[in-house]
Amino acid sequence: MRKIYPLTLLMMVSASALAQSTPSSEDQGEEHTPPLRVGLGIVASDQGYAGQSTQITPFPLIDYEGHRFFVRGATGGAHLVKFDGVVIDAIVTAGFTSINERDFSRTDLARRGVNRDDLQDRKHSIDAGVAATWKSVAGQVRVVAKSDISGSSEGQEYSVEYGYPFHFAGFKITPSVGATFLSRKVADYYYGIHPQEVLRGVPAYEPGGSLISEVSVGLTRPIGEKWALMMSATYTSLPDKISHSPLVDSSHGSTVMIGFTRAF
Repeated sequence: MRKIYPLTLLMMVSASALAQSTPSSEDQGEEHTPPLRVGLGIVASDQGYAGQSTQITPFPLIDYEGHRFFVRGATGGAHLVKFDGVVIDAIVTAGFTSINERDFSRTDLARRGVNRDDLQDRKHSIDAGVAATWKSVAGQVRVVAKSDISGSSEGQEYSVEYGYPFHFAGFKITPSVGATFLSRKVADYYYGIHPQEVLRGVPAYEPGGSLISEVSVGLTRPIGEKWALMMSATYTSLPDKISHSPLVDSSHGSTVMIGFTRAF
């Protein structure tokens, strides 16, 4: 069975569900904001790798907001600066993605002239960097710059996201649009053919630096005093440089999540 690793799922869901739908560092001034929320979610995800089917996976939801430190799913960090709706954080987070070579479709790869046995694993990274968030009546903008510190890709990612939260029928709804630039090292590591694989006879392919765009919506609704329902959906558009990779059989990816959390 092909799968997306749980750590990757936590990263994707924490970005769209926890960062958007639950109270975050910018809300710390509100007295009713609970410092800790814990719950369980289920995610269905398809990231476009060759032969990869939609996967349904349960995972824990964790959101802790202290005066200085915080944890949101697979992201942890410290607030460095707060002023006039601006928050600047130092963060450590689970990286972009990962897939084991045996989780590719042997048949799909063969049609592209690739022997699955000649491939290597694409391991997840641990990234460190800085995130800046600005909130106003016009919405919220988040900019992130991070670099792999685990030795997987040894590359960088830069992202920007704009969201506009509003309330309707008891829900807090946050539609957003964003883009992420993958450095050459990151794009080549996850979507290209590695030098060792080329030596084994796999046709060379290096996408180089790539810009990935996405649209998403996050929803949350209180259930009583302690509980909350959370939902999110994300659609990712892959550029031609990535979708033309022999490791990829789609021009897009998608993730849908639903979960429940309890305040403590």
